[in-house]
Amino acid sequence: MQAGKKFELPGSKANYAPSIFYTINHMRLEIEPDFDQSSIACRQELEISAVRDTKTIELDAAELEIKLVFSEKELEFKSIDDKLQIKLPAMLKEEESTTIAISYTARPRKGLYFVRPDKHYPDKRVEVWTQGETVEAKHWFPCLDHPQVKFSSEITVIVPAGFTAISNGQLVETEKKDKWKYRWLESNPHPAYLTSVVIGRFAEINEGNLFYYVPEDRKDDAARSFGKTAEMVRFFEDYFGVRYPYDKYSQVTVQDFVYGGMENASCTTLTLDTLHDSKAHLDFTSDYLVSHELAHQWFGDLVTCRDWQHLWLNEGFATYCESLYWEASRGADEFYYYVMQTADDYLEEAAGRYIRPIVTKVYKHPDDLFDRHTYEKAGCVLHMLRHHVGDRLFRRAVKTYLQRFANSTAETDDLRRVFELETGSSLQQFFDQWIYRSGHPDLQVEFSIDKVAKIKVEQKQAGEPFEFPLEIKLVFAGKVQLHTLDIREKECAFQIPAEEVDWFSIDPEFKILKTVSIRAPKEMLIRQLQNGSTAIERIEAARALKDSSSFSVIDALQEQALSDRFWAVAAESAKTLGSIRTDYAYEALKKCLAIKHPKARRAVVKAIGEFKREETVDILKPHLAEESYFVESEAATAIGRTKSKDAVPLLRKAAETTSFQNIVAQGAIAGLKEFSEDKDIAAFLVEKSRYGNHHRVREAATFALGKFIAEKTAADQLKALLTDNWFRVRINACRALADAEYTAAIADLTRAAERDLDHRVRRIAEECINLIKDAATKPKELAEMRADLDKIKSRNLEIMQRLDRFERGLR
Repeated sequence: MQAGKKFELPGSKANYAPSIFYTINHMRLEIEPDFDQSSIACRQELEISAVRDTKTIELDAAELEIKLVFSEKELEFKSIDDKLQIKLPAMLKEEESTTIAISYTARPRKGLYFVRPDKHYPDKRVEVWTQGETVEAKHWFPCLDHPQVKFSSEITVIVPAGFTAISNGQLVETEKKDKWKYRWLESNPHPAYLTSVVIGRFAEINEGNLFYYVPEDRKDDAARSFGKTAEMVRFFEDYFGVRYPYDKYSQVTVQDFVYGGMENASCTTLTLDTLHDSKAHLDFTSDYLVSHELAHQWFGDLVTCRDWQHLWLNEGFATYCESLYWEASRGADEFYYYVMQTADDYLEEAAGRYIRPIVTKVYKHPDDLFDRHTYEKAGCVLHMLRHHVGDRLFRRAVKTYLQRFANSTAETDDLRRVFELETGSSLQQFFDQWIYRSGHPDLQVEFSIDKVAKIKVEQKQAGEPFEFPLEIKLVFAGKVQLHTLDIREKECAFQIPAEEVDWFSIDPEFKILKTVSIRAPKEMLIRQLQNGSTAIERIEAARALKDSSSFSVIDALQEQALSDRFWAVAAESAKTLGSIRTDYAYEALKKCLAIKHPKARRAVVKAIGEFKREETVDILKPHLAEESYFVESEAATAIGRTKSKDAVPLLRKAAETTSFQNIVAQGAIAGLKEFSEDKDIAAFLVEKSRYGNHHRVREAATFALGKFIAEKTAADQLKALLTDNWFRVRINACRALADAEYTAAIADLTRAAERDLDHRVRRIAEECINLIKDAATKPKELAEMRADLDKIKSRNLEIMQRLDRFERGLR
C-alpha cells in the first residue's frame, strides 16, 4: 500500500535556485564567543566578485547586530528581513572583485549553539558548535546561504585558555597567551552550510591526517566508533577512483547535537551518543554513521547539489555508500540485508506517511526534504542503477562525475548525462521513472505449475505501470534457471517450460525497489526458506509465510531461526512467528530464546511480546539482566505489553537504570505506557519527562504520556513540553498528543506549527494536527475501521520519531 497523504502541506510552493549576480570567493572570519552571555563578537572579510554590474550587495544575515561595514571607507547598509543590504561606493563591474569588511555581534538562536552546565545538568561541559544545514549559517555570519555559492575560508577562533577550537581545513597557526587563538585555513571551496566551528575541552587522537576529538573521560571508547575510519577512506578512494579531497579529516563529538552527524567540509561533527562501551558494541556500531558522513566528503562537499531539490545527490549517495562499505567489510549477506533494510525504511514512509518524487521543488522549507525518500529511496535507486549498468561502468561514471564537478555543484541531469556518456545507455526513462516519479511497484505474484511454470505479475499501485526487468529463479532436480521477465503492463503473464519446480524466488538479488506479495504453495516457500542461496531469498520466504499458521510452517521457521548461518534470517523468522500468534508459534519462540546472536535474540524477545501473555513476564524476566542492552530493552517493552501487575515493579526498576543511550530505560518506559489507567505510573512518567533527566529518557517518557491523556497532569505536561528546550521532546509531545487524538491540544499544536524555531518541529506539529482532525471524523462505531486507521496512525507517528536516522547514519 502507498500512502494517500500528500507531502506538500498547505503553504508549500515552488522553490528555485536564486539568481547570483555576485559571488563570494573567500571568507576571513574572526570569532570570539562569550560563554556567559551566549554571544559572539566577529570581524569578517568577504572577497566578492561581480557576475554582472552591480552597486548593491545583499547578503543573508539573520538576527546579527551589524556594527560597521567597510571597504576602503565606511559603507552604508541596512538590515531588513534577514538580509544585509550594502551600498557600494561605485559600480562593481562584471568580473571585478572587492573586499568588504563587516563587524558584528550576535546572540544566535540558530546556527551556532552554546552548551553549558546548569543546576539540572551540573556535569555538562562548556561547548560551542555550529550547524548550518540547510539555511542556518546566516544566523552566525553574513553569507549567501545557498549551496550553489562555494568559497574558501580562513577562520580564527579566540577562546579562553584550555579550550580547543576546530574548524574547516588545516590548523595553520596557534597562539596561547591569556586567551588562545586558533587559525584554520580551508583552501577548497565549500558552501556556507558546511562551514563549522566547534569549541570545547577535548582529548585529541591523531592518526596521520585523521583526527578524533572526544571528552577526556571517553577516550577509551573512541576506537570503537572511529577505529575503522582509515579503512573506510582507503575503500572509498579505491571505489570512487578519486582521492580524499581535503588535507585532513576530523571527527568531533559534542553534547546535545541536533543530528547524528554533520558532514562539514573536512571536519564532521557527531553526536556524543555515538560513543559506546563494549557491551553496547555487541549490537551497536558507529560504522553506519561514520561511513555516511565520510562519504559526504565526496558527495555533498567536493560535489555539492546545486539546489535543495537535488539534495539526493548528497544524501542518496552517502546512504548507498554505507551499503557499499558494508559489502566490502562484511560480505554479501550483510550487504543484501542492509539494502533490504534501507528499502524497508522508505517503504514504511511510503505506506504510512506520503509518497513524493525524489526530486521536487515544491515544499515549505528545504528541511522538509530530509526524509526517507531523499535518503533511503535514493540509495535504493542508486543500487538499481548500479545493477542496470554494471558495477564496472557504475564506478567509472561515479569517478567522472566527481572529477567533472569537483569543487563545484551539480544537479540531477548532470549525473544522468555523465552516466549516459560513460555507459552508452539511454537513462532518461530510468530517471523519469525512479527519480522524477513518485511511488514504486507494488507487485502481486502468483505462481503455479501445470506442465509449465505459470507466473502472473500484477502491479497494484495506483497510476501507470512501472517498466523494469524482474528476475525469477527456478530450482528443480538440482538445477537452477534464472529468467528475466520484461514487466511493462499492469498485468503480465508468463509461462516457462518446467514440469516440476522445487522452489522459486523473485528478484533474488533485490535489484528492484518494490513491495511484493507472493501466492504460491507453502511447501515451495518452505523450501526457499531452507535452501535459498542469498539472504534475500531466505528472508523473503520467511516474510511470505506470515499468512500461514500450519505446524509445518512454524516448524520450518523455528528450525531456520535456530540454525541459519545469518542472524538476520533468524530474526526475520522470529518476526514471522510473532505475527502468526498461535500457541504452537509461541512455544516455538520460547525455544528460540536459546539463539546466541544478540540481534536475533532481540527479535525473538520482541516477537514473544506480540502475544501479550501474562506468562511472558516470567519467561523474559531473566533477559532484563543479560549481555545485551538491546535485548534487555526489548524484554522490558515485551513484559509491559502483558499488562500484568507483576510487570510494574520490574519496569519501574529498569526505568531507573543507566545504559548506552539509556536504551534499557527507554524500553521500560515503552512497557509502562501499556498501563494507561495507573495514576501512579502517569505521575512517574511526568517526572521522567521533566528537564534534568537524560534527554533520551525524557523523549521516551514524553511520548508515553499520550497514553495517559485522561490524567490532567499528563495532558498539562504535554502541552508545556511543546515549548521545551530540547527539540526532540517537542516533537514527541506533538506525537503523543496525536496518538491520544487530543482535540483540546489543537490550538497548542497550531502555535507550535506557526512559531517553533525548528522547522522540523513545525512540520511534525502540522502533520499531528491533521492526524487529530482525521481521527475526529472517524465513525466511532466502526471498530474494525478504527483499528486499521490506528495502525496507520501509529506507523505514521513512528516514522516521524525516526527523523534523525541515528542508528543508520545521518545528514
